[in-house]
Amino acid sequence: MINDIEYTIKSLNKEKIIRQLTEISEIKNVKLINNQLKFIVPRKSKKKVESILAKKEIEILNKDHQGIVGFLNKTILRLGVIIPIVIFMIFLFICNHFVFKYEIIGNELIPSGDVYEILEKNNIKGLLNKNKIDKTKIENEIMELDKVSFVSVIVKGNTLIINLKEKVFNSEYEEKDDFVPLKSGFNGIITEINVIQGTPLVKVGQTVKEGQELIAPFVIDTSGQKLSVKPMADIKADVFLTTITQVPNTKLEMVDTGNISSSKVMSLFGLNIFVKQGECNFKNYRTETNVIDMASNILLPIKISKTIYYEQKEVWHNNYFETNKEQILSDIQQKTRQLVNSCEIIKKEYKTITTGADINQITYTVVVNKSIC
Repeated sequence: MINDIEYTIKSLNKEKIIRQLTEISEIKNVKLINNQLKFIVPRKSKKKVESILAKKEIEILNKDHQGIVGFLNKTILRLGVIIPIVIFMIFLFICNHFVFKYEIIGNELIPSGDVYEILEKNNIKGLLNKNKIDKTKIENEIMELDKVSFVSVIVKGNTLIINLKEKVFNSEYEEKDDFVPLKSGFNGIITEINVIQGTPLVKVGQTVKEGQELIAPFVIDTSGQKLSVKPMADIKADVFLTTITQVPNTKLEMVDTGNISSSKVMSLFGLNIFVKQGECNFKNYRTETNVIDMASNILLPIKISKTIYYEQKEVWHNNYFETNKEQILSDIQQKTRQLVNSCEIIKKEYKTITTGADINQITYTVVVNKSIC
């Protein structure tokens, strides 16, 4: 059975087929199972056997290689499934037990090379088992660097993160630690939180209000000690920018009647030297005043002030809101959109209209995703 093939066929005249195959090849292990004929032939007779079966229009139900060839075929098939599984398990093992990326956060004055030098002294480089990282020892050595007031070493995923706090000095070179929490500048729903340093007080999906504290000015080191730090983070949220306008159903408008009156006043050094006052018996009016400098080319500052009085009458507009609804909504939409910066994209916009006591209140809101601190 070094290189044999086992055939399973279905045929009505099994004895005749066996005799014909015996004439061209050696046949072994002939079996009849559930109206199916099984037999084994040497692999070198494969073409002749299959040719006779094809001429007789006999269906080959199964063809199983025996010996070395069969073993190799099955092994290759198994490897096609096993190899990806093994690769995935190796990848999963590396992700869970090793770090291969190193990141330094918060260093502006301290050269990154000084920190990496300390890591190399502790054999922290390349692909490294997480269990072999002595975070406390690394923190203590980095703390010996000048201008370092705090350091924390954490492993996040496959990244070793060194979070530094540099000493901050005032004009007299005295260290300052009076940090305040990072607060929200808008109302919205948080969509993303990237903390650089500090302790987050909110989470993704939470609704926050303008002025609400987002990041506390402290961290807890590996020994459980609470240390003050300057809170730093990039927090994004879906922000609601809203404009509210009230429009009455009935509106009073003052309209010019066409009747006018005027007056003139001539002045020198701010004192009136000539006044001509026309009659103005209007109950309601508006005015326009025009001042002319009559002595621009001489030293005497003579000015003439002319005032025109325009008579007006009251005109009441019934159903004002319904009549001008389209224009009113367009104006408030444009006013609200002006609150959006040019680099921001409007995700959603909607309006609500409530009516009560002859007043229509329109609330127009646009939603944009932006940094809130």
